Amino acid sequence: NNNNNNISNGPPPHHHHHRLRIHEGRHAFETKTAKEMQRLFLHSLRRGGVKENNEEERTMTSRDIYVVKLSGTGKAPKQKKPEFKKSEFRPVLIKNELKVQLIRFTETQSFTKNFAVHDEEVEGILEDVVANGGYGNWRVDMRDETAYDIRVTKSGDAFVSRSKKSRSSVEEESSRSNHDDEDESKKTNGADSTKRLINTTRKNASFLANDREKKRLMRADDPFLVQVGVSTKDGKIKAAKRDKYKQVEEFLHHLEASLPVASDEEYTSAKKPLNIVDLGCGNAYLTFATYSFLKNTKSMDANVVGVDVKRQSKEHNEAVAKELGWERDVSFVQGTIEQAEIPGSENVDVCIALHACDTATDQSLVRAVRWKTKLILASPCCHHDLHVRIKKSVTSSSSSSSSSVLLAPMTSIARHGILYERTIDNVTDAWRALVLRILGYKVDVVEFIGGEHTARNTLIRARYTGAKATKELWDEHDAMVSSFGCESYLTEALKKELESRRISVT
Repeated sequence: NNNNNNISNGPPPHHHHHRLRIHEGRHAFETKTAKEMQRLFLHSLRRGGVKENNEEERTMTSRDIYVVKLSGTGKAPKQKKPEFKKSEFRPVLIKNELKVQLIRFTETQSFTKNFAVHDEEVEGILEDVVANGGYGNWRVDMRDETAYDIRVTKSGDAFVSRSKKSRSSVEEESSRSNHDDEDESKKTNGADSTKRLINTTRKNASFLANDREKKRLMRADDPFLVQVGVSTKDGKIKAAKRDKYKQVEEFLHHLEASLPVASDEEYTSAKKPLNIVDLGCGNAYLTFATYSFLKNTKSMDANVVGVDVKRQSKEHNEAVAKELGWERDVSFVQGTIEQAEIPGSENVDVCIALHACDTATDQSLVRAVRWKTKLILASPCCHHDLHVRIKKSVTSSSSSSSSSVLLAPMTSIARHGILYERTIDNVTDAWRALVLRILGYKVDVVEFIGGEHTARNTLIRARYTGAKATKELWDEHDAMVSSFGCESYLTEALKKELESRRISVT
């Protein structure tokens, strides 16, 4: 043995954790199985540097961690629906320090938070998610080629079984173990045991890697990226265009997540082309990216139309499309968002409006609604209109005998200009989302891209379902009008459509 190492060259002794296990069979979930799951997971991560069975203190290695992942899905009987579709805990290495990572999934997004292994908060989070999260199915993936499956019953019991992993999983783990025995540890003086993780090469500790980045949907050497100057001729992203490439990537992830709504079997089976309109397309980065992604990655036929008021944009974009050989499927129209004549507008499947300034976003939403577009992806830019409308309302009410109720709940916010401005910006987008819901859309307002890439990072994602507006939605809308003393641009522009929906509410 190398005297500079705190671990033998052979496999680490696994008998330490055999005392901790999840008992198979039927047991009370909350008082027994849930607690066993939590103890097993934490013990797996906290054993480094601990003396057991009269052994010398030894440095923790990747092979000491015997629980790979703890994940919960589905709703348990007689429990409230979980806040997230899926939650999972797993160990990760971040800057060579062991962390507990919690990832929570909705239908279209994931939310990640990392905790120090010995953080007291970890135990509380585990308890909250495992015992009280409302999940009906749990799975504990182990390093020893097995997995525990736990199903919660109506009576609050848990059925626990343990099974072998698939052959591919076993072979992967075996490959990692073989490399584990070949690696040597390095001694660290005075460091916390959770930081002394030595066997951390990609080969032997890939399950710990915090490199689970989103898959790339647009290759850096895609012909369109080279043609528009985002990539070099040898397929490398130009330093000055990294933010633009990131925006394209993030947009495509949102598009991909929404495709099952925008494109059902009639498109994939009958090869019916997906009709897409990009309003305010500018230099058409997203127009071309959308077509390339659908055609080359998803193998879907698509007709994409870009609309911009500038003649120069139209001519430039048409030249790029021709250079790429895409001119038959990707076309451009010069005109305003409100009035441009768009071929095939009677059957638009996806409407894109990214960074359309102020009311241009509203104008895009108006056209999309009137087309009965299946999917709308809009990223607003600038929010001046509602600010002006509210100011007029306040001025009008101040000059009359009536007093404005606008600032009653917002006095502290209105006292600070920047806070008030941001608040009304958010009100604008919330109002847009509300109007779309009333008109039969399911709406999410999400972060489009990290703020370090652009400050314009809100995305309104709306899928048409045709659902009828409820009285509660209308009450919410009317309260907005009453509270702010005015209508929004969108409510005025879609007044006819909104009133027809109101009549149907009894």
